[in-house]
Parts: sequence; structure tokens; C-alpha cells
Amino acid sequence: MDYLLRSTTESDMDDALIAAGLAQEVTDTDGEVMVRPVSGVAIDHIGPIPARVDEDGVVIKPGDARWHTNVRVAFELDKAVEDELPTFAPTPGIPYRVWL
Repeated sequence: MDYLLRSTTESDMDDALIAAGLAQEVTDTDGEVMVRPVSGVAIDHIGPIPARVDEDGVVIKPGDARWHTNVRVAFELDKAVEDELPTFAPTPGIPYRVWL
């Protein structure tokens, strides 16, 4: 199942993914804490979406400064967990980035 998620910040997104059990904090050998997907989950952080402009610099489509993330889950989520994900509506007709 694929999910298109949006939050105010990257940190808010990490918190939501951890709370849903889709990601966990891990510490690398240098002591750096990172958020990594759990087994069966793929996470594609897109971040803010830039405005689309023409060759003259005129904005054709405004950007969105909020944090965007695509998530692909290879197992079924509980409805309660799914409901807590920061999904949004309406979903874009043409997503900024898609899974291949």
C-alpha cells in the first residue's frame, strides 16, 4: 500500500512515522541518530515542493513549503494506525514523485 504524507516539518514527519511503527531511530557508529524504515517499509522523503516557473520566471504552479513523504508498506496497517498518518486530501492528480 502506498501513502502520500504531508506535515509541517521533517521532524514532525519523522515523529509520525515512528509513532506509526513504520520507522525507528538508529544510532550509527559515529553516534549520529537517524530515522530508518522498519522491514517491509520504503520511505521516500521529498521535502518541500518548489514552485514551477516558466523560462521568464513567472510562476505557473505555486510550490508547497510543507514536508512531503511517500511511503510504501508491504503489509497491511491497522485502521487506527493508518488514520493517524499525516495523509491529506485531495491527493494530487499528478504526484510530484511516484514509485516505479
